[in-house]
Amino acid sequence: MQATTPGIDIGGLFERFVLEQILKNFDLSKEEIDFGWTDGSLDGGIDGFYVLINGRLLTDPTDFSWPRTGAEIQVYLITSKHHATFQQAPLDAILASVQELFDLSRSNAELAGKYSVDIKLCRDMFFAAFRQLSLYRPALSFNIIYASRGDTGILGESISARAKQLTDLLNSYFSASVATFTALGATELVELHREVKSFALDLPVQECLTAGQEGYVVLAKLKDYCTFVQDEKGHLRRYLFDSNVRAYLGVNLVNADISETLATNAAPNFWWLNNGVTILATSASLVGKTLKLRDIQIVNGLQTTESIHRHYATSTPPANEQRTLLVKVIVSQDETVRDQVIRATNNQSAVEPAALHATDRIQRSIEEILLRHDWFYERRTNFYKNEGRPEARILSPLAIAAGSVALLLKNPIKSSKLRQKHLRTPEAYQIVYSETFPLNAWPVVASLIRAAESTIVRSHKARRSAQGQHLSAWRGLLAYVAVARIYGTCAFKHQDVVAIDLAKITDIFMDECWAAISQAVGSPGSTKVSETQMMKVAIVMGSKWGVQGHPADGKRDLPTPAPVAGPAAQPSHTESEDFLKSVSDALTPQPWKPGIHVQVAEAIGAKPYRVTKAIQTLIARGVWLQQRDGVVFDRDGKEVARDMSRFTEI
Repeated sequence: MQATTPGIDIGGLFERFVLEQILKNFDLSKEEIDFGWTDGSLDGGIDGFYVLINGRLLTDPTDFSWPRTGAEIQVYLITSKHHATFQQAPLDAILASVQELFDLSRSNAELAGKYSVDIKLCRDMFFAAFRQLSLYRPALSFNIIYASRGDTGILGESISARAKQLTDLLNSYFSASVATFTALGATELVELHREVKSFALDLPVQECLTAGQEGYVVLAKLKDYCTFVQDEKGHLRRYLFDSNVRAYLGVNLVNADISETLATNAAPNFWWLNNGVTILATSASLVGKTLKLRDIQIVNGLQTTESIHRHYATSTPPANEQRTLLVKVIVSQDETVRDQVIRATNNQSAVEPAALHATDRIQRSIEEILLRHDWFYERRTNFYKNEGRPEARILSPLAIAAGSVALLLKNPIKSSKLRQKHLRTPEAYQIVYSETFPLNAWPVVASLIRAAESTIVRSHKARRSAQGQHLSAWRGLLAYVAVARIYGTCAFKHQDVVAIDLAKITDIFMDECWAAISQAVGSPGSTKVSETQMMKVAIVMGSKWGVQGHPADGKRDLPTPAPVAGPAAQPSHTESEDFLKSVSDALTPQPWKPGIHVQVAEAIGAKPYRVTKAIQTLIARGVWLQQRDGVVFDRDGKEVARDMSRFTEI
């Protein structure tokens, strides 16, 4: 009989391992993996539910860079069992759930089966993606994966039959979709685990325009560069873009031009028409016609790289193709210099300021002070994870921000609702990461927030419901309760946080704090803390430990984030998708002439006011560009075309 360590959740560890291996190529953060980790009560047989748009996980439709066209929606439905065989029952459960969950005619309230909050939230992500992108005819794929420790070579007929039912069902729900089933056994999982992310790669070059200790400027064949950024399976090495703050924006005007240039072999050499890419490396050496690079990060040129990857994925280049790409390689081991390069190369066009904050001085200071206390602060996604650091000692910027809001701003309610979009404005960012906070407070914040997370996970024997939204909702409040209990007051100050004796933060101590919260609000199952719940917790703290003061003592708030501009911020409308499509199909290429709404209304037999609203919706979604007084603007507000007949003097 296999021996296990008491208290170790083997099934949970196996599930986490499976999810990480399956999604490895997308380089998701811990929070992102937790977001789609849906296993638990009422999971419908689905242990992992992920919706990715052009390789990026969708977690908040109101804070997402939606592509205009050229969108790819990938849905992963994963069931994982720590069994030595493959059994039919898990697929039976998924089949029953898929019949309901992907029926677009039903709202969450109309589902016949009972499903957890996490499952419904992931379902909402798929619905949001499909509604947002359906007019663009996205490539839609469903990846159904069953993982166990079994042998895939002896799958039973019942497994194959259920798998076919699942794929057929999804294909019947969504035209032009591709649904696949994959069984992963012990052998396949070991193979996935052995696929290590490589940051040391060789790039064949045609010409070296300049060279030196500080870097190189080279010309590389397009096909060679495409191979350079792909793994052995032909997938894009997305982890090489960790320092690039943009995402692939689909076939916008720029990317459409790139794609057209790639598709036209008779066009001038590609590097004449394209700015190229910038690679940051800690070392580089030219050996013959091969540039050997280490610690690679492609810090500028994501749109170009993705366009090249997509082009060669769908077409075969001529055998004698000689087109080349301009590649600038900057070599530096100095973190400050590397941060300056990242900021400069990513700040040449409109980018959200918050996306560049990883290079700020305060972020480097937080990372340095945490390192002194054996904490690894991932201001760049998965940097320390890729180095093999212990996961228990790795903290994300959002986790540290939640701790800052709960303990330094003394606002556990806001901490429970904190998302990346709340840090979008410079004002909010400077409040959360204030340089006036004692630097020595950050290691204490890290210790308390991680202790709170561990306590919440430990309190759930099944562990499942302590992931994702639930964990992030309650960790800040639990850390706050621990500090208030230690000092006997809600009026603790920053220096009090710094002075905490962390030896007091034992498992028993934190379990008692969590029990007090549970006593106050019942089983904390919601995904945010309310004012009422906060007051109930304060009352229990007072009665149990004599904690004085009011939760509002020293509390600071964050400014409300501005609405997201662009496709996600759509005007309210009740028009059907069919009507929107008919309007879009009837529109002429931009720039439109005056009265275009009347022209379209006559063509499709609709009222002009309905067409006007539909056009506004299509522009908001990014199907068409914004146009004012005959001038067409791209998403960055730059003029891209104009109706010259309206500007010609008569």
